[in-house]
Amino acid sequence: MKSKLLGIIGWVVTIGFAIGVLGFAIFILFALLSEDDVANDDEPQEEMTAEVDMEVSEADIEEEVQEVNTDSIQSEANFMDTLHHMTHQKIHAEDKWGAIEITDERIDLMLETAKNSDFTHRDFYIEALTAWQNGDFSNAVEVHNYIWELKNGTVGRALRLYTEEEEQQYIDKYFR
Repeated sequence: MKSKLLGIIGWVVTIGFAIGVLGFAIFILFALLSEDDVANDDEPQEEMTAEVDMEVSEADIEEEVQEVNTDSIQSEANFMDTLHHMTHQKIHAEDKWGAIEITDERIDLMLETAKNSDFTHRDFYIEALTAWQNGDFSNAVEVHNYIWELKNGTVGRALRLYTEEEEQQYIDKYFR
């Protein structure tokens, strides 16, 4: 009886030890994977690919070439989405969802809407769109990333402005 009890206790201790070793191994594995993720986050953004992937399918961009009118941009959320989608014509990002062509009429409509609004980020919109109205799109990366951050973006941060050739390819692909 005593030897049976010692045998059972031996097996329980052995199984407990095995579970402990397995748990520790899993813990170490997750710790190592977590370190790799942190190390990858520390890499400079310049090392990310800067080539424009013009082979992105329409499903990837979920193209939303839509009409923009006063009714569709009355809420700040819709206004923000519209402005965000307009920036896609000017910026390079790994992923983009939505496309609205930048036209003088749209810029004027958006600027007028912002001026007549009580939007939380009204001053930012007016400053950005005034520059655009004057033909200066050098702020497009900043505008995109500002809105992207407000929307808690996790993928698709703008890395740089498109070159003139890249922008023309984008326009030809999605608006012509």
